[in-house]
Amino acid sequence: MKTKKIILFLFLSTAIFAQVKINISDTLNVITLEKFSVPNDRQIVLTNIKKSVIEAELLDKEFNKIRSIDDIRQNPSQNEIEKKSKGGRGVMVQYMVYVTIDEPGEYYVKINIMYRDEKKNGSATAYYKINVLYPTVNNEISLRENYFFSERETMSFATAEFLDFNGYSYKIIDNENNVLAEGLGSIVHLNEVMNIINNIGKTITVVGNYHNKPYFYKYNGNDYQKSEWTFKLNTLNIEEFGDWKKSNVNDKIYISAWNKNAMRFLYTYTGNTPSGFVVVYPEIRNFKFIGEPANLFKQPKFSRAGNFLYVTFSLTETILAEMKDCSEQDVKINIEFTTQFGEKIEREYIGTILK
Repeated sequence: MKTKKIILFLFLSTAIFAQVKINISDTLNVITLEKFSVPNDRQIVLTNIKKSVIEAELLDKEFNKIRSIDDIRQNPSQNEIEKKSKGGRGVMVQYMVYVTIDEPGEYYVKINIMYRDEKKNGSATAYYKINVLYPTVNNEISLRENYFFSERETMSFATAEFLDFNGYSYKIIDNENNVLAEGLGSIVHLNEVMNIINNIGKTITVVGNYHNKPYFYKYNGNDYQKSEWTFKLNTLNIEEFGDWKKSNVNDKIYISAWNKNAMRFLYTYTGNTPSGFVVVYPEIRNFKFIGEPANLFKQPKFSRAGNFLYVTFSLTETILAEMKDCSEQDVKINIEFTTQFGEKIEREYIGTILK
C-alpha cells in the first residue's frame, strides 16, 4: 500500500511539474467565429532551415486536445525549401497558424515544428493562451413582439468585432421552419415578408448568421443574447366611416334625401403602431348590396379612393317625387363582401330618409 502511495505521489508530482514547465508565448483575446492568427502580430521565424514539418492543435484549458488545426501557412513551402537549400545552405522560413473557435472560454494553441537546419535535427514547441469572448453590439437589436400586415421594418445585426462584412447572412423562417426569405449582409428588410398575406398569423423568426452560423452577442452589459429575433404578423381591423355609423346601438340615424355625402359607406383596414398607424385598402369580391324598400335604391357600386373602399348608391328620383314634403321613409341596407384576407364583412344599416 505504501509503495502504491509513493508511485501515485510521484505521478502527480510529475504531472504538476510538467504543467508548470509549459511556457506561454503570448495571450490572445479573440471573438467567437472570427478567424485569428497565431501568433497574432508577427510570424514564427526559423533560420538556416533545410527541412521542416509544422503541426498545430487546439487544446482546452486543461491542455487536452480538442482538434488538430489544418489552416497553417508556411513560407517558403517545403518544396521551395528543398530547391533553395541544395547548395548546403538553409533558408529562413516563416510560419503562421489560423484558427476559428465557436464557443467562448479559455483555450490553448500548441504549435510544434520539427526541422533540420544546417547542423542537426531539432524541434520547437510553443503554447499560446486564447481567451475567447462573444462579440458586442453598439446599438440594441430588437423587434417588436407584434407587427401588422404591410408594415415596414428594417434591422441590422452587425457586431462591433466581426470584421468580415461579407461573412454576414440571414434567414427568415416561420414557426414550421419554412424559409420565407434569405440573403447576404447584416441589414434585413422585412417589408416583403410583411406584405405576404399567407404570412398573417405566423410567428416569424429572423436568424442572423456569421460565416453561416448563428451567434451570441452582448449589448450594454446585459446577458448574452442569441442572434434570433421573433415576432408575430397580425391581421388588420376593418374600420368604417360615414353618416350611417352609430356611436352606440340606441342611436337613430336620419339621412336627408338631398345629402349626397350620405349616399356612401367608407371602409378601410387599420392598425395602431407605436409610431402611428397602418392603413390598407380592402380588396373585395362577392359584393352584395340589398336596400329596402328595393325600389328606392339604385346604382349600388364600389370604387377605390386611396386606401378607402367606397360603396355608393343613389335614390330613385321618381320614388322621391311621390313622397310628400317633410315625410319620412324607414329604410334598411345590407352590404356584404369578402376581402383579400378571406374575411367576410356583413353590415346592416337601419335609418330614416327625410324629404
